[in-house]
Amino acid sequence: MAPPPVALTGLELIPGLQGSDNAGMPMLALGGLPRGNALQLRRPYVADLSAVTDADPGAGKLRWNNVSPASATVLYIDDVATDSTSLVATWASLTVGGYVYVQGAADTAHRANWQKWQVTSVTAATGYAKIGVSLQASAGAFTDGDTVELTIQQPTPSPGVDRNVVNTLSVASGSVTLDCSLGDYFKLAPTANVTGWTITNVPPACSLMIEFTQDTTARTVAWPASFKWAGGTAGAVSAASGAKDLLAMTTLDGGATWRATLAKAFA
Repeated sequence: MAPPPVALTGLELIPGLQGSDNAGMPMLALGGLPRGNALQLRRPYVADLSAVTDADPGAGKLRWNNVSPASATVLYIDDVATDSTSLVATWASLTVGGYVYVQGAADTAHRANWQKWQVTSVTAATGYAKIGVSLQASAGAFTDGDTVELTIQQPTPSPGVDRNVVNTLSVASGSVTLDCSLGDYFKLAPTANVTGWTITNVPPACSLMIEFTQDTTARTVAWPASFKWAGGTAGAVSAASGAKDLLAMTTLDGGATWRATLAKAFA
């Protein structure tokens, strides 16, 4: 069986445009997924892990709101990069569903460390911006004072997916990962209870459909807190072996909230 499709991070370098392993043009700027316009490309910043408070982190600095940066939900980013580039206009145009990439600076020991975030909110403050984020992928870990590169990208323009494709989901350690960049339609035949969901690459607005096929052992499905159900009561998947249910979910705010309904027991 062929492996399932895997979304690219966008930080992959184009071989023909790089002079070494540590420099080059990232795929996100040349039409790789996601395909939104790159508002800022590899702007130099300094990682600030000395605090997690909501404040301007200082000239040319980037701060996370969690002592474990990969668990952050907000990035505090100074308005001006260390190369004196102002990002004030960028904050004004960046939309929910866009992306923020943080990567160790070229030719440093921490080049292999990176994070890909999806934007959930944008708030301009005095001298800095507060960017609500959801982690999409990462590698390694930054330390205080690391020099990093900041890339900011708009969401993939709609329509940005192949609506003729039905993707198969799976349960791994109780969690289901759903990548919105792969399409609108999904199937899930759970082989274990579903205890968590990771929904990535969410555009500003989209509607998804997931067909559930129940196992011979009745599996339960827990839903994300972001799901808001018609009638106010969360749906429960059918327990009968082979039963087919259909989940419809729509977001109008980049995945912060999903309006969900569950139709059950299709013949």
